[in-house]
Amino acid sequence: MARTLEENAPDSDGKWSVATGTFEQAEGVFQIRDHEFIADTIDGGFSDFLLTFKDKPVERWPGHYGEGEQLPPHWRSASQPKLTPSPSDRLHAHCKCGGINLWIARPSERSTMGRAAWPDVIIPFNSDEPHPPQGIWWLRDDHKKYLAGVCACNSCRLAVGMEWVEWAFVPTVDISLDAEGKVPFSREFGTLKHYRSSDVATRHFCDTCGATVFWDGDERPQLIDVAVGLLNAPEGARAESWLDWRSERLSYREDAAPRAESVTLGVEAGLKEYGKRKQGS
Repeated sequence: MARTLEENAPDSDGKWSVATGTFEQAEGVFQIRDHEFIADTIDGGFSDFLLTFKDKPVERWPGHYGEGEQLPPHWRSASQPKLTPSPSDRLHAHCKCGGINLWIARPSERSTMGRAAWPDVIIPFNSDEPHPPQGIWWLRDDHKKYLAGVCACNSCRLAVGMEWVEWAFVPTVDISLDAEGKVPFSREFGTLKHYRSSDVATRHFCDTCGATVFWDGDERPQLIDVAVGLLNAPEGARAESWLDWRSERLSYREDAAPRAESVTLGVEAGLKEYGKRKQGS
């Protein structure tokens, strides 16, 4: 959603848009000027996680750049529905072309099955401190929501070509391939394809439109990371009635900071501001 321009270059038509995550070095190569199409998100989406770049406000446009009036930080649509979550709710997730469709149930007792090592978004993977025993860390808000976080690891960055990826951690038992919850989760359905992105993980994507779908770690087969951009939550892109966002840490910031310090600092500041507002609400 952030639009990037070459440093000191005039904005004109006929230029290629290049995914900045593919750059070996990002610091000093581009600047982030604005967010576009915020109105599509209903709740502001990721734009509230990146409010400034090099201490300058990032412009916020409801649609195309320069069209209409800019939206304020932490904007929410006046049409955003007020929801009363129900145990019977199912959240539809799908890709651009419609080749991937799945539904996520609300957390329940079955969501607590299994244990897993703590993720980097909570406890830094390379921390010298001893890690606590495996736990049920993917459930938050008294087990009413799933954990979500922003990852800037080199693997995610290069897999999608973007500076960061937003993931929701969901037990596979809570995912179905139909709206009624009768068709259980499978790693083979629709246009879903996969490849081994490391010795310990598989990434899944749509074979038609290329949408990122899952990150699938070998060490926790009962749990899968779902790309938040696929979620079609009526309350908005952050799906806040379903997800509790981890704002205390940008996951794998140690990968991001050396090549993109300004972007990393901007996202970290935005996440912390988001967390403060969430605690005060």
